[in-house]
This record gives sequence, C-alpha cells and structure tokens, in this order.
Amino acid sequence: MIQDFRFALRTLMKTPRFTAAAAITLALGIGANTAIFSVVEAVLLRPLPYRDPSRLVVVMESSVRHGGSIPAAPANFFDWRQQSTVFDSIAAAEAWGGTFTVPQGQPGRPEQIPGLHVTTDLFGALGVPPLLGRTFSAEDGLPGNRRVLVLSYRLWQRRFGGDPSVIGKTIQLTGENYTVLGVMPPGFRFAPFWQTEAEFWAPLDYTPAREHDRRGNSLRVFARLKPGVTLEQARSEMRGIARRLEQQYPRTNTDSTARVTPLQEMTVGSVRPALLILAGAVAFILLIACANVANLMLARATARRREIAVRLALGASRFRLIRQLLAESMLLAVAGGATGLLLAWWGIHALIATTPDIARFGLPRQQGIGIDGTVLAFTCLLSLATGVMFGFAPALQASKTDLNASLKEGGRAPMGGARTRLRSALVVSEIALASMLLAGAGLLIRSFQKLHSIDPGFRPRNVLTLAVSAAGSPHAGVVQRAAFYHRLVEQAAAIPGVQSASAVNHIPLAGDLWTNDFTIEGRPAPRPGSEPSAVYRVVLPDYFRTMGIALLEGRDFTERDTGNAPAVILINQALARRFWPGEDPLGKRMKLGGADSQSSWLTIVGVVRDVKQWGWADKPGNEMYLPYYQTASPQAYTTLVVRAAADPAMLVKALPAAIWSLDKDLPISGLASMEDIVSNSMWQPRFSMLLLGSFAAVALLLASVGIYGMMSYAVSQRTHEIGIRMALGARPRDVLTMVIRQGAALAAIGLALGLAGSLVLTRLLSSLLYQVSTTDPPTFAAISALLAAVALAASYLPARGATKVDPLAALRYE
Repeated sequence: MIQDFRFALRTLMKTPRFTAAAAITLALGIGANTAIFSVVEAVLLRPLPYRDPSRLVVVMESSVRHGGSIPAAPANFFDWRQQSTVFDSIAAAEAWGGTFTVPQGQPGRPEQIPGLHVTTDLFGALGVPPLLGRTFSAEDGLPGNRRVLVLSYRLWQRRFGGDPSVIGKTIQLTGENYTVLGVMPPGFRFAPFWQTEAEFWAPLDYTPAREHDRRGNSLRVFARLKPGVTLEQARSEMRGIARRLEQQYPRTNTDSTARVTPLQEMTVGSVRPALLILAGAVAFILLIACANVANLMLARATARRREIAVRLALGASRFRLIRQLLAESMLLAVAGGATGLLLAWWGIHALIATTPDIARFGLPRQQGIGIDGTVLAFTCLLSLATGVMFGFAPALQASKTDLNASLKEGGRAPMGGARTRLRSALVVSEIALASMLLAGAGLLIRSFQKLHSIDPGFRPRNVLTLAVSAAGSPHAGVVQRAAFYHRLVEQAAAIPGVQSASAVNHIPLAGDLWTNDFTIEGRPAPRPGSEPSAVYRVVLPDYFRTMGIALLEGRDFTERDTGNAPAVILINQALARRFWPGEDPLGKRMKLGGADSQSSWLTIVGVVRDVKQWGWADKPGNEMYLPYYQTASPQAYTTLVVRAAADPAMLVKALPAAIWSLDKDLPISGLASMEDIVSNSMWQPRFSMLLLGSFAAVALLLASVGIYGMMSYAVSQRTHEIGIRMALGARPRDVLTMVIRQGAALAAIGLALGLAGSLVLTRLLSSLLYQVSTTDPPTFAAISALLAAVALAASYLPARGATKVDPLAALRYE
C-alpha cells in the first residue's frame, strides 16, 4: 500500500489541474459537512454539563386557558414537591436581577446584572460543584439567612479580577449587603428559559403568602428522576397530582395539568429541526461533490485506458489495479479533507461572528462550537468514506478495459457502454440533488419574505431603547421613582435630534411578557379557571407616538392621568374585537383580577393597534396598557424609548450621558435600536435561510460544473463523429442542437427526479415555514426555470465549441 500511495502521489502531481479541481470540489463538500457537524455536535449531541443530564427534567403547568405551558405558581410547586415520589430532588428558579454597586474609590459604574432566585437544592439537583467555596445549604433558605450569593465565573473574572479572597466578602447589590459563598466553574451555564444568562444566584425569597399563591406563575421547576423511574412514570404521577389539585382548588387549577419534559429537549428542541435539515442539506452537497469527482475520475480513467491495458497485459490482477486507483482516490480525499477543514474553521468563525447575541439562547451552547477532537475524527472518517464513495465505481469501470481495443494503435475510446451510462447517471443525480436543495432554499426564502412583510404594529425605524433601573438608588421609593422617570424622559426629549421620548416596563419583542386576568363590568362571572387574560404594559405619556403605534380610537395617556384622576386603561384592537364585537369599547369599564378582585375599575379611554409583543409570527392577542402614574407600585426599572429625527446611532453616546447627568451612579443596560431588536426576533428563520441558501448555491455551482464537464467530455469523444457529420454537410446549428439536446435530456430527467423528491422531502420543512405551502407552485416553477437555464448554459458552451471543429482535423483525429 505504501508503494501504491507513492505512485498515486507522483501521478496526481503530474496532473495539477485535475488534482486541484478534484480536491477543491471535495473540500466544499467535506468543509460544509464538518462545519455543520461541529454545530450539531456542540448543540444537539453533546450532553448538558450537569451530572447524569439524561435524568434532568422540567416541570411546567399546562392549561387550556393559557394555550400551552407556563411557569408554575408557588403554591403548586410546593404541592408538587411534597406529593411527588418519582424525583430525587425538585427545585425552582425565577428571574431576578440587581444593581452591583462599585465600592467607594474603585473605578467603574454600577451595573445592572441578571440573576436568579433559586431554591437551595437547585445546584444539588444539577450536580455541579462550585469552583470555589460552596453552594447553598438548607439553612441558607431560612428567613434572615437569604442574603448570600453564588457568583458565575464570568462575573467573578469581570468584576473581581478572579480574586479567590472574594469568598466570604460582603458586596452591595441593589442597596443590600450580600455575602459571597462560592464561584461556579467556567463551563457552568444555566439559562434554559431566560433571554439573559444569570451571573449570580441567591436563595428564593418566598413569604407565607407566596406559599399559598396559585396565580403568580413565576417559577421554573427542575427535577431529577430517581434511578429506575421512567419519563412516562413521572408524567403519569404529575398528571395525577394535577388532577387532585384541580379538585381541591377549582378557582385557580381548573383545566390545568403538569407537563414533564426532558431538560435536553427543553434546551435544544426549538433549534433541532433546523439543524437536522441543514445536516441533510450538506450531506446532499457531499454526494454532489462525490458525483463530480467520480465523473472526473471516469474521464481520467478513459484517458489512461492504454496505461491500464498495459498493466493488465503484463499480469496485473484486477484487484491490484482497483487498489492502485483507490489509492489515488484516497489521496484526493485526504487533500480535500485537509482543505475542507480550513474552510470549516473559517465558516464556523464567520457563523459565530455574524450570529446575534440573542441567538445564544435560541442556539444554546454556541460558545462550544469549534474544531475539537470529535470534529477532527468526524472529518477524518468522512474523508476516508468519501474516497471510497467516489473512487470505487470509476476504479471498477477502469479495470474492465478491453485489451484489444485499448492496445490497438490509434484506437479510440468506445462511445456508449456502461461507462457513459454511469457518467450520465452521475450528472442526473447531481441535478436531482441540487433541485431538492434549491426547492428547500426557495421555500425558506419565500417564508422569510412573508415574515419580513409582517407589520409589527409599530415603526421601528429611528427608535433607540435603553433599560434603566432605580433599584438601590435614592430614587427607588415609589413616589421618588415616578418623579425621577418623569425627569428622565424630559431630559432625553431635550437631546438635540430627539423627536419624542417615553418609557415602558417591557418593550415589544425583547422584554418580558407579563399577563393578568381581567373582569369586564356587567358581564357574568366566568367559571373558575376560565377568566380572560391579557398582556399588560405600564407606559408613560407619549409612548404610542414615540413607538409609532397608531391610536385607533379615543385618546392617549397624559400627564393628568395620575393617582388623583379617574383610573383609565387603553386596550388593543384584538381585545376590543373579542369582547365588544360591533360595539364601541370607549367608556366601558374593566378591572384586573377575577370578579372578587378588590382592584379599582378602569375606564377604557382608547384603542390602539395590535403590537407584536413576543413572537414575531404570533397571532395578535389581548393587550392592555396602564398609565405609569396610576400604578400603585410602579416598577423600579423601566425601558426608555427615544425616537430620533435621523439615524439613532448619533444618540448612542448622548442618551447615556443625559441619564448620568441626573445620577452618575445609575446603572443602564440593553442599549439597542428597535430595528436591531426586530432583526434579532427573526434570527432563526434568517439563520436557516442563509445557510440552506448558501448550500443550495454551492450545489447549483457543482451541478453546473458537472453538466459542463460531462458535455465537454462527450464532445471530445465525438470529435471524429462531428467531423464526419460536418464533412457530409451538417450545419453548425445542427451540431449545436444535437449537443444541447443531449445535455437538456439529462437535465430534464434530473429535474423530474429532483422535483419528485422535493415534494416528499420539503414536508420536513413545514415547521420552519410561515404562510408558505411545502408544495408552493411559484417556488417550484422558479427552481425549474433556474435549473433549466443553468443546464442549458452549461451545455451551450461545449456545444458552441463543437460547432467550430475543423472537419479535416477531426477526420485525422487519432
């Protein structure tokens, strides 16, 4: 074999153009597969970084009223923990955050840092020990002991310089003193639900009142299955517990159950279909590349038929000859694999660099994507398999050489036969595979166009947003914070180039989603558990004008809508249509909570357009807006929204400066334009479209090269025949038509097979499409026209060369 590889290397070096063409073709296929495999391995295949992660599950409430799974109410969680027998441990967490105060005399500004309140057994359930110090004990969850923290490795490095003496120290967080207990290791990540990654953890602060709260759904519940307990057993028991709670508490738990989902599924389930489809797409590219190189190898074997015949005549066995030719294939595959690895390395870095920050949560464990030992092993195995895949059939065909015909002086290679049929079949397969990829890419492009044309209900252009928190500052009091935010908005509106400014508790598409039940005056009380609910936002005056949300009826909030004025509310058109069809909702009254709620009645004074609050493709739901100055306990944080007269980038420095002019120690975060937020909300369909579109373009390029190569080879083999035809009076147009017809026939067969396969395979894309059928006629018509045009162009160039054949030279050919 060593001798075979040495000879193969010398042979390939004598034909550098062939070697380069084959290696580059293979590099495209192997590189694409390596890049996607690195993503699949890091995101889907690699186990979660917890102890025995296959036994970790997520438990959520699921109700008909909410139309899906939601976090658990505290009282339900405590009942689950007390009554369940299938879990080793069951823990909970809820979103939190705090303002990190910089010690006196140290550089830097206060920073708003995301965190989690967790039950003290969470780290034990996950099975991850700390890097330094310790995690929580049961005593840390008792009242009076809860001012303790566990830090993330990233926060420890960024704010404390990796100082190990931080353990046991007291730090200020939102004006409160906390003692640092431990630091988690660098690889610890825990954000299966939240759009921000927690950087510290504190014990869950629950009061006796919260222990009986069955409405405040805020807890994400995580559990570890006992050894020997199956997922189905856990689901069955939790459904039984939910049924008992429904009977005990019909007002809050009617039509509600408990849903148990593996943590791995919860973490990667949303991105799995897209990644598996992309993995299938790059497999198609590799098959097309192999077909192309196999065609090159067949043409090369034809050119070497006399050499092969001499070897056979001198006694070489057929097995020996196949082994020699396979050695050349393997060297080409190794060269293609090495080059493909470089392409994959570049592609992975480009992918990570162009993926928005929000994708860290839609594409979990993104930081682990790269070329590691597993990916290298995959590339090596793929290269070896590729060498056999594209090399075996040409080697087998080459070893069937007719000695008499090949050794005859001046003998021409025979036309037709198995070798020509194999070459034609390879080209047909390339076209079929390329058409399937193009059909998939075309459907995703059409779907993205539909998504991009959705009206979000607001005008994102020239709007800048910035989160501000007054927690832990002198402005934290209920009265002080309302006045402070009023001054803050005035300060922002006074910046040159600002048209208007306002604030909201959560901005659309990027903020949290808060809902509340409501009751309509004069309507019969709904049965327990079926009360209507709506997303609610708390806004300052001029919010709708700043965001470009159209006011359809009534009026906007004003500075006069304070606690001393009649309580008012605005609703969206979806809520108005659903509860007052054919009526004018203005002047009607509603209140937050159920019929027995003690909340004040709110008069509807306006109706605004529906706004995309959470998912870009979600249908409009019920929305209500409350005036900030009438809220009993306005939030300590808010999000400033500013509309600029031109490019909002000019406000990136001016807006923070205006805030710090009121309080230099105020933490700010989340500086972003609404256009970027809208763009980020569509990152996943854009990610799928761009990658599959790129792969389809590569497939189209390889298929066109394959057609061109096939037709060029056919013309070269028919030079003698073409010369005779032209000597007997055939016109150049006749020769052109004859050659193009041959290419068109192959393209038509490949296109027919490809479209038939596309009708089956594109069904796998249904979960990724928006308002586009998997058999969308315009897409399939466009793909057919594109492939037909490419095939004709690839056939035309060799055909045009055939028309320029000199009959006298052709008749003397060989």
